[in-house]
Amino acid sequence: MNRGVTLAAIALGTAIAAGCVSVNLRTAPQPLKETPISGEGRDKILLIDIAGFISGERRGGGVLGVGEQRPSMVSEIAEVVRTAERDKQIKGVILRINSPGGTVTASDTIYHELAAYKQRTQVPMTAQILDLGASGAYYIAQVADRIVAQPTTITGSIGVIMVRPSVTGLLDKLGVQAEQITSGTYKGMGSPLTPMRDDERAIFQTVIDDLYTRFVATVVAGRPHLAPERIAALADGRIYTAQQAKETGLVDDIGYLQDSIEALKRTAKLDRATVVTYTRTGDYQGSVYAGPVVNVDLGVSPAHSGFLYLWQP
Repeated sequence: MNRGVTLAAIALGTAIAAGCVSVNLRTAPQPLKETPISGEGRDKILLIDIAGFISGERRGGGVLGVGEQRPSMVSEIAEVVRTAERDKQIKGVILRINSPGGTVTASDTIYHELAAYKQRTQVPMTAQILDLGASGAYYIAQVADRIVAQPTTITGSIGVIMVRPSVTGLLDKLGVQAEQITSGTYKGMGSPLTPMRDDERAIFQTVIDDLYTRFVATVVAGRPHLAPERIAALADGRIYTAQQAKETGLVDDIGYLQDSIEALKRTAKLDRATVVTYTRTGDYQGSVYAGPVVNVDLGVSPAHSGFLYLWQP
């Protein structure tokens, strides 16, 4: 190797190690593009993925942040529906769901975006739950005209959870005291540094109860054949198998993704249709079961504090 090149490489490595030069190994996300998956014809059925932890946070670029950064799920769904709305050949939508849920606001925002798209376009929509469609993912499924579970699906978990870590025991063992100076009695409530008082717990419970009421109301709107009191009885946070969900009315049918595609074609009165999805550069969709690439983001944990529509066993 040329001695000058070698010295330059050594100098660059030294500069990076010293923090004088930063190297960004992440690439900017590319625009969505339509990718045909199966079928034929001008008319289209669009697959939209609700996969993984539902959040408004940006998704990292793979292991150690190397690779393409993806927009948040909320941002990506908003981009998908706006792209889809410009295409008048889309005659049906399938939500391909595989998620334990996520944050309350992200789940509600995605539901809102999909509901607005459906109202504007009057396109029939089916929710197809694969492995898991629990809590916030089940919340989103209520936008669909029909909810289908695969035979091995786990669904339900209707409810709200607040995850609050506490380190007070550890601090006591270490002989460390934590003091808080606040502007009001409840400004520091929920801090992991202090024990939670009964009055603080009662305030958090009122918030959780309100968010739970919203969840149940969304299910009541999405499952009009079920009486509200029946839904309230089912909405105690438990999970259901596909068969249990079918028997209780939480899903409409049990079947596979291809079954839902054929049923949606009949609903939309299509003799034939091309099944499409929207992907970014580097994503490969070889069949209707090829889901999105799941990035490992070491900076985001589903167990963070906050109010969650989440099943987290």
